[in-house]
Amino acid sequence: MKITKDTVKVIENIWDDYLKTDKFIQDDTGNKVDKVTPKRIASIEHLQSFIHKFINSEIDIYEFKTTVDSYNKRNNLWGFTAMKGQMFFNQLVKTSSDNINELVQLLKKCITEPTDLNDALEKIKHLEKFVRSIYDVATDRRKAPKPGAVSYFLSYFWQIHEYKKWPIHYTSLTKAYQEIGIWKDFNKQSEGYKFFYEINDEVKSILTKYSNKKLTHWDIECAFWNFKGNPNHTAKIDKKPIKIDNEIVEPEEPSIIKHASFELADYLIPKVARLIELGSNDDISAAAKGSQYEKAVAEVFEQLDFEVETLGQGKGRNPDAILRCREDNTAFIVDAKAYSNGYSLGIDDRAIKEYINHHCPKLQKDGYKKIGFIIVSNSFKSDFDSFVNEITWNTDIKRFILISSEALLYLLAYKTKDRMSLSTIIDSLIGFGNLVEAKDVIEKFDDV
Repeated sequence: MKITKDTVKVIENIWDDYLKTDKFIQDDTGNKVDKVTPKRIASIEHLQSFIHKFINSEIDIYEFKTTVDSYNKRNNLWGFTAMKGQMFFNQLVKTSSDNINELVQLLKKCITEPTDLNDALEKIKHLEKFVRSIYDVATDRRKAPKPGAVSYFLSYFWQIHEYKKWPIHYTSLTKAYQEIGIWKDFNKQSEGYKFFYEINDEVKSILTKYSNKKLTHWDIECAFWNFKGNPNHTAKIDKKPIKIDNEIVEPEEPSIIKHASFELADYLIPKVARLIELGSNDDISAAAKGSQYEKAVAEVFEQLDFEVETLGQGKGRNPDAILRCREDNTAFIVDAKAYSNGYSLGIDDRAIKEYINHHCPKLQKDGYKKIGFIIVSNSFKSDFDSFVNEITWNTDIKRFILISSEALLYLLAYKTKDRMSLSTIIDSLIGFGNLVEAKDVIEKFDDV
């Protein structure tokens, strides 16, 4: 396609805005390099070794999946920990248990670097067909791999093979292109990637000429990430209809989102939307504040589809709630802490151990094999690692989780927005670090 002169100017302004940020460092020759580049280059060698071992049958698909997951959690430089990356991979393997050998052979072919764009499109078609055969007949599509993730998933592996050649099909990048009027949606993943590949190359050529430097796909990614995350950008967007391949496309209204790709309040009912406010309200007594906050926390977990038994105030020395998921034989003991200035782990050490000693045997007797402990508060201000390690080492608690009120609300919003299953929610909770903040939830579930 041919990008209009007006849109070229917008793209140049986006680049100028990016150059004003501090996201660059200098290489040995004094040229500016974005900060993510040296980290990615250092990581590529490790990731390539995992891919080659899988392709050469030195490791099976389960070890490959786990190894990629573990490495990206420690070095999340491509967004692969999100929905269209690792979660797609997990669901793909889990739902293919009856034909795992077919999946293994297909993945080995598809994640190998394509010889050219046509070969890449064929690989996308093959994997999309396989995924579609699972998704279309799934009794619960929330647990099935989404066909719409195929293009991102495969292009991630191709970029690991050759980062200068293959752009990753990020949703956030296509949203930015859509915002400036140079993107349209496609029904098939292969058609979308073909258009994305070509438009990305054209944008890269425009900015290479404008900057008088040979740029990479990573430069384009970073510039447009800055554009989407910068509410003060100077790029002027022409809202007039723009012709793409003789088709008139109406540009969308600008939507500069600093964090998630949606408004949190749009996916919350009023009953829980005030959770953060309740946790910081100092205009009422501590007892009343605690009671209101505990009830709101319990309501959030109910909306996440847990079976919730509320305990808390007035019921003796108890945690605030017990969460159960019979399908996964999983339970959580929950304590909600309405502390305005941040909860310091250590205040209730003895009480927490009492809750565990009292409730774990009961839950185990009822058949719950995996038991965790969750503390919810607006914020946390103490060093909690040593206590968490002690609990998970010396008790029957498998996972100890500290989660902020905001993170819990985002978890509910993504569950509602993407209609995620409770099993997915549980897998995510236990996959996060000890402290879960809103940015962690957004990073995992937002479209990359």
